[in-house]
Amino acid sequence: MTLVPQVVDAVAPIPVVAAGGIFDGRGIAATLMLGAAGVNLGTRFIASTEAPAPKEWKQAITAAKSEDAIKVDVLNDISPIPGTKGFPTVPRSLPTAFLNEWTSKREEARRERDRLRGQIVSTTQAGRQHECVLWAGQTAGGINEILSVGAIMRRLIADTEATLWRAAKFGELASPVPKTDVTI
Repeated sequence: MTLVPQVVDAVAPIPVVAAGGIFDGRGIAATLMLGAAGVNLGTRFIASTEAPAPKEWKQAITAAKSEDAIKVDVLNDISPIPGTKGFPTVPRSLPTAFLNEWTSKREEARRERDRLRGQIVSTTQAGRQHECVLWAGQTAGGINEILSVGAIMRRLIADTEATLWRAAKFGELASPVPKTDVTI
């Protein structure tokens, strides 16, 4: 949230799409009020009935607390972007046996990078991604049910509108009382 207005100001008049930490209408309303033109939600839509993610991944998201979404530096050791030292940011995942094992063995993970990357790819292709990496942000703590995309969208729109309406009403209530020129 602290970066959204800074980016909006820096790149104006280019529209900004905010991402990260947004899972409900309150987050959408906040980013709009900070100047964003739109939002990108990730974890919320992984936990949808239409998402091609394994049910174990979706269930892990709905069962997670925010603090369960851990930074996984070891993925930069296993799968660095060619010509760089890894992901431009440290990705987050919910814990898995694979990550629990390799997070404490980063040097060995670097040596085994091709085999480990192959393991991640093969389990993902076999529909068992939940065995290695469960990409999810801290918003997992606010996602309690698996819904259809249509239901998610209807809820997001209604919650965003309600939040913006409350903010507008609060603004009316919080505005100072106009001074009058009445003398007593």
